[in-house]
Amino acid sequence: MHTLVDSAPTEPQLQRSLDVLQDLLPLSACAFYRVNRQQQPHGFVLRSMPDAVHQRYVSRYMQHDPLHPARLAVQPRNVVALGEVLAAPLQPVSRYGPFLASSRVVDVVEILLRRGGRVVAGFSLLRQGRMQGFAAEELRLLQQVYGLLDMALEPCLQPGREPGAQVALTGREAEIARLLCAGACNKSMARELDIGLATVKTHLLHLFRKFAVSNRTELACALFAQQQAAAPGAASQVFAGSHP
Repeated sequence: MHTLVDSAPTEPQLQRSLDVLQDLLPLSACAFYRVNRQQQPHGFVLRSMPDAVHQRYVSRYMQHDPLHPARLAVQPRNVVALGEVLAAPLQPVSRYGPFLASSRVVDVVEILLRRGGRVVAGFSLLRQGRMQGFAAEELRLLQQVYGLLDMALEPCLQPGREPGAQVALTGREAEIARLLCAGACNKSMARELDIGLATVKTHLLHLFRKFAVSNRTELACALFAQQQAAAPGAASQVFAGSHP
């Protein structure tokens, strides 16, 4: 199982996201993780969390976690607190209870990041010891910043890519992408590029698949995020196409 702490360099976008979460609310510890197609977390990036606590969680309790992504995948919320899926009176007697007690965990909030309808990554926010649980207004605050976190991490979450790698576009896909980001409709794209409307739709479908998105708005955000992530001096090549 791919559950070890990620040994690769942490992407700047992820570092900044972890900084934002730690500055936003009082936390004992937090962690970022990716989720594979079997809905298993892996590639953990830890902040203020002792390795012994993490290893105990992974080896003995992760599969009993009420906030495990496999259990949360079918519900629509992206910010979920422990008490919302396992009532407080039941926590001590659950199979997850020994981990909560031994690690002095008071409360946990999970932030789920989705692509193509699937959970692909998440954040775990922990409060321990004498800290209070997460209040309703704090959950609302996390929901308010969710969209910014989701967009900021777009370059890190592209499927099948190494961190920081760019999605390769054909020359025609790059032209379609440029026009899409300029606000052109399908008919305008067809006229400007002198191609059929069906061909425009085919190229858009290819772009949806490459960026693992399902609509034009998500695609525009993904293209913008790729442009922002491009190395200095290379941004102009994002829509230039890397294949004829």
